[in-house]
Amino acid sequence: MTHSKARLVALPAAGLLALSGLAIAGAAEAAPPSGPDVPALTRATFADPPASVRPKYRWWQPLAHTDDKELADELEQIRKAGGGGAEVAPFSVEGAGNNSPEFLKTYGWGTPLWAQKTRTMLAAAKARGLGLDFTIGPRWPATVPTVNDVNDPSAQQQVVFSHEFRKGGTSRSGALPANFNVAPPAGAKKTLIAALVARCSDAACATSGGPRMLDRAGVTDVTSKVDAQGGLTVDFPGDDKSTYALIAFYQAPSGQSLSGYTATGTNYALDPFSEAGAKATTDFYDEHILTPDVRKLLAQMGESDLFEDSLELGTTQKWTSELVDQWTKRRGYSPVEVLPALAGAGDQGITDRPFFDFGGGVGARVRTDYRQTLSDLYIRNRLDVLREWAHEHHISTRIQPYGIPVDVAEAASHVDVPEGESLAFGQSVGAYSNVQDYRVVATGAHVSGQPVVSDECCAFSGSVWGSTAGAGSDASNLQAVYRGLAGGVNQVVWHGFPYLSRGPAGAGPQSAWPGMTYGGNTSYSEAFGDKGGPNWTDYRAVNDNLARMQLVLRQGKPRFDLAVYWQDFGMNGTGTTGSGSNKLIQSSSALASAGYTYEYLSPALLRRKDASFSRGALFGDRSAYHAVLLNDQKTMPVDAAEKLLRLARQGLPVVIVGEVPSAVPGNGDAARQDARLRSVVSDLLRQRGVVRVASEADAPDALRRLRVTPAATPHDGSGAILDVRRQAGSTDYYYLYNQTNTATAQKVTLTGDGVPYRLDTWTGKITPISDYTSGHGTVTVPVRLAGNDATVIAVTPRHDSTFTGRPPSPRPPGGQRAAAVPQPVRLDEWSLSVDSWGPGPSGRPGDTAHKVLGPVTVKAGADGALPAWSAITKANGHPVDLADASGVGTYTAHVTLDDGWKGIDRTALDLGTPVDTVRVNVNGHDLPPLNQADLRHVEVGRYLRPGDNTITVRVASTLLNAVRAAPGTGASSRAPMDYGLFGPATLTPSGGDRPVLAVEALEPELPLADGGYNRATVLVTNASGRAANVTVAASAAEGISAQPERGRVTVPAGGSVTVPVGLRDKGIASGASTLKVTARSDAGPSAAAAVTLRHSGDLALNPGGTPFPRVVADAGQDRYPAKLAVDGSPSTFWVSWGRAAGQGPTPADPVRYGVDFGAPVEFGSVVVGGRSNYGPRDYGVQVSSDGRTWRTVATATDTPKEGGTTAFAKVSARYVRLDITRSWDGVGANVQMSGFSVRP
Repeated sequence: MTHSKARLVALPAAGLLALSGLAIAGAAEAAPPSGPDVPALTRATFADPPASVRPKYRWWQPLAHTDDKELADELEQIRKAGGGGAEVAPFSVEGAGNNSPEFLKTYGWGTPLWAQKTRTMLAAAKARGLGLDFTIGPRWPATVPTVNDVNDPSAQQQVVFSHEFRKGGTSRSGALPANFNVAPPAGAKKTLIAALVARCSDAACATSGGPRMLDRAGVTDVTSKVDAQGGLTVDFPGDDKSTYALIAFYQAPSGQSLSGYTATGTNYALDPFSEAGAKATTDFYDEHILTPDVRKLLAQMGESDLFEDSLELGTTQKWTSELVDQWTKRRGYSPVEVLPALAGAGDQGITDRPFFDFGGGVGARVRTDYRQTLSDLYIRNRLDVLREWAHEHHISTRIQPYGIPVDVAEAASHVDVPEGESLAFGQSVGAYSNVQDYRVVATGAHVSGQPVVSDECCAFSGSVWGSTAGAGSDASNLQAVYRGLAGGVNQVVWHGFPYLSRGPAGAGPQSAWPGMTYGGNTSYSEAFGDKGGPNWTDYRAVNDNLARMQLVLRQGKPRFDLAVYWQDFGMNGTGTTGSGSNKLIQSSSALASAGYTYEYLSPALLRRKDASFSRGALFGDRSAYHAVLLNDQKTMPVDAAEKLLRLARQGLPVVIVGEVPSAVPGNGDAARQDARLRSVVSDLLRQRGVVRVASEADAPDALRRLRVTPAATPHDGSGAILDVRRQAGSTDYYYLYNQTNTATAQKVTLTGDGVPYRLDTWTGKITPISDYTSGHGTVTVPVRLAGNDATVIAVTPRHDSTFTGRPPSPRPPGGQRAAAVPQPVRLDEWSLSVDSWGPGPSGRPGDTAHKVLGPVTVKAGADGALPAWSAITKANGHPVDLADASGVGTYTAHVTLDDGWKGIDRTALDLGTPVDTVRVNVNGHDLPPLNQADLRHVEVGRYLRPGDNTITVRVASTLLNAVRAAPGTGASSRAPMDYGLFGPATLTPSGGDRPVLAVEALEPELPLADGGYNRATVLVTNASGRAANVTVAASAAEGISAQPERGRVTVPAGGSVTVPVGLRDKGIASGASTLKVTARSDAGPSAAAAVTLRHSGDLALNPGGTPFPRVVADAGQDRYPAKLAVDGSPSTFWVSWGRAAGQGPTPADPVRYGVDFGAPVEFGSVVVGGRSNYGPRDYGVQVSSDGRTWRTVATATDTPKEGGTTAFAKVSARYVRLDITRSWDGVGANVQMSGFSVRP
């Protein structure tokens, strides 16, 4: 059943008062409605977003072993930190005896005390205007206390098989073979599904080590001949030249279970494919948890979410009792005689190397039908059943619909709030990036009209107490959140907020200081809350920022340029299905670089009745896709092809990349269906609006020929910026995200009429943009973003109390003038005091002692670098020791500015990348909340003055160093973090009453190898009221050629221009040097910026993820992105797409990995760092001048498992890649590389 239900929203009292007033203001403004459960964006709601759009917290609790007052206090902590609600997640209780039946009869999940705690938490949340959600059961996967018998029919099932081989012309009698491929759990009952006799295609199949090939026409069902005792007598036809297999398939419980959560002991995972599995949960809630008081509170609050985590159901091969019947009904044929194709197919049913198989592709088709049927049953029997029940109780479903074979996009359309997660979808920016996985989930919500797409963020492995807010570490929360938002997310659920203590005093390390975590003091991040890190108090600003972004991203309707046809049953993340898809379009693709936005339509979504073409778009009243793209799609169901043909005839543009569909994916009536498909595709190719191209790189041009242009077009073509567009009435909202690690500054053309406004999500201010140009239904605006940073822009013709005011304009020259424009001032000396945190005298959770360390004088080195706290030790000559300190550091600098600073009212304070969160005070004035993802541009000009100035920077660290130093935490082996200001800290004048130039290096550091090329980019800003003619010059160390691509530029008044500087290294193979870029205006002012160049002998080395050398690779694994092969670390590695046997590289389907140097360079060898048993085995080395036409310069076969060097005659080329045709992976799942080097 699919239906939508309005989500009622509980708001805090202040939010209710604000909205009651805003309803009138909104009417006066004619603000467009955003939906029944989405508040309209007004100036007031943007300044203080309501709870319904604020981030939530996963709230880990030690079952019902909690204190009611502490529960209320922790909800208050969440409210004060800017959270909008919590998700209750029960964990076991720490300590001896606390998992015994006696203990769990009182405190276990589902007990009367648990129901009482549920009421208590709902009441406390309601009183604070917060939402409150509940996980479906204790931990995961879903269990209930009533399913504690391994043979309970509602428990999860598996299929196992046994076999024996016999020669033709022989007979056998007796029990069926018992050599099960997987031993069923103890006490499990086995139910015979089928007994089959199958003729081998090869007489040697009995001794074959690979798939044992069977003759499909030679399969006989002998199930009816099995007697009541499980015996079978059968004669095998033929003679001894033929071989037969007797194969018995059984259904058995999987045995997956949880213990230690309920008094009934072992509770078995529920069957996700049967209605009985879902009803076991709903019945238990009805009888034991949803008391009258709880039901009343749920009704009063509007809705809570019932949350189910991703389906991590172990390695058993999935089955359910009605699978044979449903397969027959849905696929049009009985699966019984083709069951051998499923033998050993794995937990996802995707292997290309099962124990048995059929030739001619029949086996692969059968496995597709198997996965499709499981997907159908999961949606019908679980998602729909849970959703219908939930709506009857004022509850919504929030589910991560992946982890098993499932059409994720379709499944997401059957959930009220579909959810993804940063952990399973990857955490690193690479050629693939997790953005695309989120888009698969978001598609289901968008086409079904659900307003919220959720994200479990940000679980970093081994980073508890150590994750940062901004860009100070790999475990940075904002970069993970922002990538999810770029994928369609508009609700963050933080992972997570632990209860104060996991058990009574002395129970264990999580019942001592600092307190409970997800899984101990070396586990996943994070442990938010008052007992958490010193940076916790700054998460109010972080959550305000995210709430404003989420408010924007729920306005109106999503809008996309195109839909990519996607036909799969899983995604490419560990913890999803483990299968992956090489049909997802990478975030570094030509399409993405050109600005095109896209989602993924599965066949089921294309079949929807509302998948119609209207107003020039598919799903015109939902996502409004203006074209459909097929990405080398070799298979397609006939009805999906027919629907696409009908849409194309109605005018929907279609771009086909590479191969065209020529076969249906399934096995039912395959020959006739294949023929019909080819006929339909032939008709499709004849349509006027259908274009076929050779590669995805050609797709942008094809779309432009079809008059499909991106709604947002970045001008520099770097692919740095990804965008999300929402349209509400006449207003277009754009979320722009820099997916790279380096800053970008460029112009972006946005579709929309009217005036562009910058929506500052850190301060809550809405300001018109002055520096823009208008086109036909477009505006072009300048965008500057730090690496992994994001911004929001609205384009609207509205002029009301939300979008009003005049854009700021540069001040014309005049007024107070000085003899010289002031130069940047470096702040090299600071006084530092640290409020150090550590365990209090009781040693109990939350008992944190504070000790003031310092003040200590901190001085910068010649390069402006300031020492981290770890270097401020008595051994290094300081009066205090901060090596193990966590806390809040207060840095104070005194600076005297001369009279040249008169009239300067805009000055950027560059703080570099402090760790972690920062607040700034200048001359007694607290600055507004700072963008924690970009602390290089802190505006302080209005607070400075000629003469003496005092600048105070407060840096709050994480708690990690204190935790690792405290006794008994078990964290001493963790690496310490560097905290504090690292410098250089600089004041740079950027505007005032006379001409001021500023130069900023967008990449402060670049790799530049001996014989190599790179490109630095500087941003030249003119803060005067007149255009400035500027000369740009570059200088570098001897042996380095540095040439600006534009030596003369005109910088508009109040505007900026980017200037690339081409770099060539002609002999420096190690160490570092400095590039200096100077800009000088004809009117006199000048400015300069420096870039550190890191030299090596490896032309491919790029540890910082700078634009060049740029990795060019086929899709990889989210957790092992392509950049990890060129980061210089042998411990990190890239993994190609594929996790199942047969998905790895072959001559017919190679895997490619290489780099784009940015310009032609000379080289004569490549060095491959393999991974033992997984590295490249056979490959060609190919080069190209344009990235499209390639030639092979070397061939390597049977290369060492650990890698090696392949040399060839020196060539000059811009691109080089490996064309990998075989790996050392024995089952051929993928290929892995720990290093890829290119040598001159």
